[in-house]
Amino acid sequence: MDIQPGSKITVEITAAPRTAAGRKTLTRLCRKDPTVARQQRVQDRQRPSWQVWRRGGRQWHHQMKSGPGLALNPGNRYSLLATVDVIRDLASVARWVAVTPH
Repeated sequence: MDIQPGSKITVEITAAPRTAAGRKTLTRLCRKDPTVARQQRVQDRQRPSWQVWRRGGRQWHHQMKSGPGLALNPGNRYSLLATVDVIRDLASVARWVAVTPH
């Protein structure tokens, strides 16, 4: 892949990664899409933030986590800015994605 840092690219998923590491890397990359990031911020705001209960005379709390908010289905496309870390991560998942300039 010959991608210049600072350029806009479109990442299309051609196949679902079979390894957990591949799924995690691809999820991290796709979350950089502005639309997905905006949806994630909305989802984070709407979740219950704190659950508090007493245990042994002390207050215990737990903050809920939300899912990634995207699906790694073949054919899905995500637009993002090509930074050095994105280019390096794309090289590791190159067999599952097709990258085109935006």
